[in-house]
Amino acid sequence: MGLREKLNEILPTLLPERAEDAIKGKELIARVRAVLGDAYSDHSLRSQFSFIALDPDSCLARVENGQGYYLRSEGDSPSLQNVFGGNAEGETMLHKAMALAVRLYDTAGQGVFVYPVDGEESWGHPDLVAVQWPAGAWDDEGAYIMEEAGDALSYRAICVGFADDEESCRQAFFRALACGQWAQESELLLLPGAANEEELTDLAARYGVGIRCLDADEEALEAMPRADEIFRLSTDDARTLLASLPQTTLARPRHRELSARAAAAMPDTAVVLQWAHGCAARGRVEAFEHRVAVN
Repeated sequence: MGLREKLNEILPTLLPERAEDAIKGKELIARVRAVLGDAYSDHSLRSQFSFIALDPDSCLARVENGQGYYLRSEGDSPSLQNVFGGNAEGETMLHKAMALAVRLYDTAGQGVFVYPVDGEESWGHPDLVAVQWPAGAWDDEGAYIMEEAGDALSYRAICVGFADDEESCRQAFFRALACGQWAQESELLLLPGAANEEELTDLAARYGVGIRCLDADEEALEAMPRADEIFRLSTDDARTLLASLPQTTLARPRHRELSARAAAAMPDTAVVLQWAHGCAARGRVEAFEHRVAVN
């Protein structure tokens, strides 16, 4: 039995029934460890909590505009609060940049798996993962139906960076390299600034990391709608917004074999693979899952 199945089995007995009595992630981890022991890391448990909380049919709910978990009732549903963390409307530059990144890939027909927007960038996982599904088509209910179920999937690990100066560009590049070493492709989505394009192009050629520059500086981001509004735009409106931002591709990502060994060494990637393989196994991706799979 996998970790998610174990959690779905034990969480109803561990969670408070009311949002007013919600417990924080640290306490929930302690309760889970009392049952399952120490076989799983804090990162793995927190990732699974976030993943399960976004499933409207699960038992785990997260407090709106706050912190903590409780037992989901029939009236509870996932929201963008999980994407934007403590800032429900996503007013910061990072939130808007992440929303643009999501729409850049989901409007291209890829499933996008999003990690929480934290105050500090993570070197343990990318900001999002774009999944290329097997061939298929949309049904009348808005679900993507694969022609043949299976695990023939392709992953692109994507990091978002701000080119404040040459040093920050190098750091953003090597973060994309480190966080995407397990996937078939890795890419850096860089917002404008003092980028040394020649140096970045040389690094991209050496390590195979794709680099895409999106011309949305601080002034442009401030003039845009809030991140949650960008997130909810229709596909056509999102494409119009993205088309208004000039883009430059400095390097295309080099395709390689999926590294199961590297993925196993980065526990935060396990939930991506579990979600994608689950969708492929049933040959169906729901509309909500297709755009944002986890937070």
